[in-house]
Amino acid sequence: MFMYVFVPVAVCFIYRWYKERKRVPNKGNKYVYITGCDSGFGNVLAKHLDQLGFCVIASCYTEKGEDELKKNASDRLTTIHLDVTDSESVRKAAAFIKSVVGEKGLWAVVNNAGVSVPSGPTDWLTIDDFKSMISVNLYGVIDVTLSVLPLIKMTKGRVVNVASVFGRISPFGGPYCVSKYGVESFNDSLRLNMAPFGVKVACIEPGFFKTNVTDTALVKDNIRNLWDKLPQDMKDDYGQGFLASSLDMLDSRFRQLTDSDLMKVISCMEHAVSAVHPRTRYSPGWDAKLLWLPLSYMPTCITDRVALSHMVLTCTLLLAALAAVHWYIRDSYKVDAFNKKHVFITGCDSGFGNLLARQLDGKGFHVIAACLTEKGAADLKAAASSRLKTLLLNVTDSSSIGRAVEFVSKEVGERGLWGLVNNAGRSTPIGPPEWMQFEDFAKVLDVNLIGVIDVTLQFLPLLKKAQGRVVNVASILGRLTLTGGGYCPSKYGVEAFSDSLRRDMQHFGIKVSIIEPGFFKTAVTQIDLINADLTRLWTRLPQDIKDSYGPSYFDDYLKSQDFSMNILCSPDISKVTRCMEHALTARYPRTRYSAGWDAKFFWIPLSYLPSFVLDFVVRSLLPLPKA
Repeated sequence: MFMYVFVPVAVCFIYRWYKERKRVPNKGNKYVYITGCDSGFGNVLAKHLDQLGFCVIASCYTEKGEDELKKNASDRLTTIHLDVTDSESVRKAAAFIKSVVGEKGLWAVVNNAGVSVPSGPTDWLTIDDFKSMISVNLYGVIDVTLSVLPLIKMTKGRVVNVASVFGRISPFGGPYCVSKYGVESFNDSLRLNMAPFGVKVACIEPGFFKTNVTDTALVKDNIRNLWDKLPQDMKDDYGQGFLASSLDMLDSRFRQLTDSDLMKVISCMEHAVSAVHPRTRYSPGWDAKLLWLPLSYMPTCITDRVALSHMVLTCTLLLAALAAVHWYIRDSYKVDAFNKKHVFITGCDSGFGNLLARQLDGKGFHVIAACLTEKGAADLKAAASSRLKTLLLNVTDSSSIGRAVEFVSKEVGERGLWGLVNNAGRSTPIGPPEWMQFEDFAKVLDVNLIGVIDVTLQFLPLLKKAQGRVVNVASILGRLTLTGGGYCPSKYGVEAFSDSLRRDMQHFGIKVSIIEPGFFKTAVTQIDLINADLTRLWTRLPQDIKDSYGPSYFDDYLKSQDFSMNILCSPDISKVTRCMEHALTARYPRTRYSAGWDAKFFWIPLSYLPSFVLDFVVRSLLPLPKA
């Protein structure tokens, strides 16, 4: 019996080894564009590919970085200045590259530029801390990719995105994991979209390596600076010994995990650029392969314990599990005194937020419902008791959020806020990434991700008073990517933010839950609105891009989307609001709720399968372009 299993597996590995050995020819005619080449992975990769004969265009953030790289490379290597957070700088770089490559096109772009600080417990940070890192690590990747995608399609080339193993699991707070989760999602949607055009998209997921990003002194200084800025009452909450113990643990983790051999990562990047058959994902580093990736497939209760523990306990904790009967009994316990608890809900004009507000109002909670429109607020008031209060809120406007905090503070007084439900969201624009402009991504990310982070950070002091609950509405599309646009990256980001927030806040008695609905009939999934927006995107495309998809592609795309939505969308949105209610009323709320049969029995199991299986399923749902 053993041989029946061993022989096919061995044959598969030998075939894969043989297939992956093949390299592309004519390297001297292939241009590779790399971001973040001042130091670290980008710098070493630029020199490595230059030695292999590629025509490297290396972007650096500083003149010093450019000068030092030029000294250590051949005349083939060209350097340019690039700030990935500045769209104008990105456009200038793309125009320069177009003038250099001409009709040959661009063989590959390697999105390597990134930053790691500020990082720390979530409630130590401001929304500006999140925005500054996300603008580099996620928005920068999207903007650079879109700027050179037409050049890459000319050569049927490569896009290589440097994410991180922490795009799979969030063991610490701050925006780093949030941004890398987003890169994973963008990478997946781009890979699916570009496959019919012969463009291959690969994701690099390194573990801990010794670079400027993981410089111990830099990270420790960042932690100290954040601590020094904290109000005294927050320092008292953590305790005076917390800073020292955190720095000691950071030293210990970095000593145990950090690998100084950058070539493990560079060899993966080089393979993604030069192999005839590159992989979809590379996980360089022993810690990535043997610890973080296996851990990312574990139940949340195990990953939380490991992320919060010392490494010596990891093996023991991985074997721990709760008995099913104990879990069921524990899950049924409820908190008391609903009539003394306040809950603030965003996005209550319609859909999940509207129904949840009325549902909790009926249970006796003091509901404060935030709506975007006056009509939404008036309609909700008319359908609820006098306990329910409404206010107008735009989650993309920090001052609007600040006014909401003032209003809620007066309502809750010293009792604090029991529950925050981040429900506000939008879905459009969605569609193939190539149809988008950077602003299309930003519209959705600003509401679904930045809005969630901003609202949460501003309400945290009130939640800490009550030792309350944060309920973040993500989506099953925060686990796997079915479509392009900002929706999936934003929901991946909400997953990462929620995981890090939960781990940071559990010391203060705050519980954080994620709602991951499948497909439901709400304003977000209204097919007429989605189709109208897709028509807008298609209409503004240049004719050459339309031609590359073929004359019937757009109509076929709309038909397949209509068919999928009609089959998948459930009209019973109470399945979702019951999960939200449990997260607010249970004594022991779950960390994740997957609402809907499609989420439980199809999408979540699918999210654990290899990428090539997921790609096959998603491609079967959509038409193929002419190319």
